[in-house]
Amino acid sequence: MSVIMLNGVLVAADKAMIPATDRAVTHGLGLYETLKLVDGVPVFFEEHLRRLESGMEALGLERPCTAAELAEQICRLAEATGVPNGACRILVTAGPPGGRPNLLIRTEIRVFPARPLRVITYRGVRVSAQFKAMTVMQSHLAQQAAAKAGADDALLVDDEGRIFEGATSNVFILRGGGLLTTPAEGAILPGVMRAEVEKVARDVGIPVVEAYARVADLRPDDAMLLTSSVRGIVSVESVDGRRLRVDAELADRLRALVAVDEAASAAAFRAKYL
Repeated sequence: MSVIMLNGVLVAADKAMIPATDRAVTHGLGLYETLKLVDGVPVFFEEHLRRLESGMEALGLERPCTAAELAEQICRLAEATGVPNGACRILVTAGPPGGRPNLLIRTEIRVFPARPLRVITYRGVRVSAQFKAMTVMQSHLAQQAAAKAGADDALLVDDEGRIFEGATSNVFILRGGGLLTTPAEGAILPGVMRAEVEKVARDVGIPVVEAYARVADLRPDDAMLLTSSVRGIVSVESVDGRRLRVDAELADRLRALVAVDEAASAAAFRAKYL
């Protein structure tokens, strides 16, 4: 039986209900975060929580619980579902008019290709991308287009061909010994893993520049990485059929550096909340 956490209570997924008047249903108003679970605890919990709270403040939503309560619910659900290692998705709905938000949490095991990805471009960028809003239609359409084209994923681009982000990820381009990533100025999601990759890269002397890159300007000696909290760091081998360099050594180096910080984050979570 599949179980989720609904407003602090473990409920069978097929029995969990929210009001039909919840503004998440009527207006698509709500926020979500997807965290990586390691040994039953979330990593980078504080970073995800800050972004979630920032979104709730922007939407004028009341916090459905304290940080400590949220931490406890995540761990309890991970144990109840038998998913100590996987993904944890937190969803905060806007609630009915005049009512409180609803808090849903679920866990799942996600399987990703072990090889570098083939991606396509999809014209269209997300609205209010700085928040992890429930309205992810643009990403859904991009992923549909990728599947139809026989590709693994999609990059969101604008009419000028500028690369913004992946359908569910951020983008880094390795060029000339440094990393190039789209500016976090409201047009892309400021990913938790994106910030982590920027940090560890700079810590070991790899320059990181925030600037736009265009698909037409991609070179065969460029390498591309997609980053997200659960999937981690993934290499891209082609964009719209155009081959790119795969720098497995750099990807492995960044993964190892991130793994150290993930372990430290999990330890800090246990010390603070367990």
